[in-house]
Amino acid sequence: MMRRKTERDDALDRRLPIPCQMVSNEETTPIAQTEIEARIEQTILDDASRYSRKLGIDRRMFLRTSGGLACAFLALNKVFGHPFFDVDEIEVYEQAATSEILPKGVFIIDSQNHFCQDGIKTDLRNASFLKDIGAPPLGNTSDDYNFKTFIKEIFFDSDTTMGLLSGVPTRFDTQFWGKGSENRRNILPVDVAASARDQVNQMAGSQRLLLHGQIAPNHYDNFAQCAEEMEREVKLLKIDGWKHYTHTPLATAAWRFDDEKVAYPFWEKSLQLGMTVACVHKGLADSSPNEKFAHPGDIRKAALDFPKMNFVAYHSGMRHGYRAFSTGVTPEYVKADAEKLGGLEWTRDLCRDRDQNPKMTNVYCEIGSVFAMCVADPVMMAHLLGSLKKSFGADHIIWGTDCLWWGSPQWIIQAMKRFQMPEAMQKKWGYSAITNADKEKIFGLNAAKLFKVDLKAQRKAIPNDYMSRYKTAYLEGGGLPDNKFYGWVPA
Repeated sequence: MMRRKTERDDALDRRLPIPCQMVSNEETTPIAQTEIEARIEQTILDDASRYSRKLGIDRRMFLRTSGGLACAFLALNKVFGHPFFDVDEIEVYEQAATSEILPKGVFIIDSQNHFCQDGIKTDLRNASFLKDIGAPPLGNTSDDYNFKTFIKEIFFDSDTTMGLLSGVPTRFDTQFWGKGSENRRNILPVDVAASARDQVNQMAGSQRLLLHGQIAPNHYDNFAQCAEEMEREVKLLKIDGWKHYTHTPLATAAWRFDDEKVAYPFWEKSLQLGMTVACVHKGLADSSPNEKFAHPGDIRKAALDFPKMNFVAYHSGMRHGYRAFSTGVTPEYVKADAEKLGGLEWTRDLCRDRDQNPKMTNVYCEIGSVFAMCVADPVMMAHLLGSLKKSFGADHIIWGTDCLWWGSPQWIIQAMKRFQMPEAMQKKWGYSAITNADKEKIFGLNAAKLFKVDLKAQRKAIPNDYMSRYKTAYLEGGGLPDNKFYGWVPA
């Protein structure tokens, strides 16, 4: 069984600025906190108690400040015995010190954001693939997962510049769910997401949200119906790309991107409509009976056959079970056999496909959730980023966080800004440093090019738009992060 991470934290009175364990987005079974993660958590608590006493504030309040987040990264470096994260103890006491250390003016496009439409309860979470992982009723999502919380966590409590709304598609015909139930059964139907995007962009006075379409070739037995919905989402809803789940059957059966009968008509129609981006969930599917369809091996042929389409492997193909490497404390982190790292085998398959096919320049890797999972295991983070950069290049890695499930993405953003590739790992595995220029590409420049965002216009508009003004008022009014993680952990 599972419980919400927020419930665990409140029961133990420990709302830390980083989760210190895997938090499930309901697409994979959460793993129990490891010994190392427990050690990190206790180190943060002990150090936070010491720092908060010196500052004359209570520990919980301290952990909501920028100093509390700095304390967490100091603890990670302490436990792993290596400065994986660029952080200085002065940041614990002086907020201005953080501004001096971290890069400024980084344009961040979060390519994987979620919230639940207002009023939805537990319908989708009672689906069979969620029952399999023991998910209990979600509770009051109108408070925790709604549009208002989304705005606060994504735009007020983090440095995110733009987001991309991503839903979980459900079948469109009423036979599957029952007459009139389509929207009630979907946590974020594409039409609701489109309205939210429009509301945010109108409220801000600039482009702050992009949108994924939700139709896929297996949603209808008749492709003519699928094509009709494709046209509607592209022409009427003005989507920015598709989001697919090949391991989720929905209407007929699980499918592959390289299926010439099922997928190829979809790519052909997509190109006719001028839609050139198809994002697909790969990896993180251990709870599905069709897990093998979440393997990224179907991307290669599709990418080579459709060079004008751009394919984005969400989660970079990382599998469940990555925690097998969580014993890698220094100096062991340079001795492990990288080929046997639990969870990275599918990612490495994808990397090998790219290495063996130089023409696969239309394939990108998105790191939503998997990067967050690696914050408490920076050894794994180094192998993930090192492998992706080595095979795909820094210009083909896309930033994403999968938030709201992980709460505000600020801690994930800071982890990337602060991350440093150890020289020992560079020498042993042939990885290169992850430079600030690399990070700028990953954070936003790559997605801007992919989703055709006018960076010059956006850089000019956003500092003075209404969303920036709302955030300034929020911060000046004493707004602080809640350190709430909305996903699931073992009960």
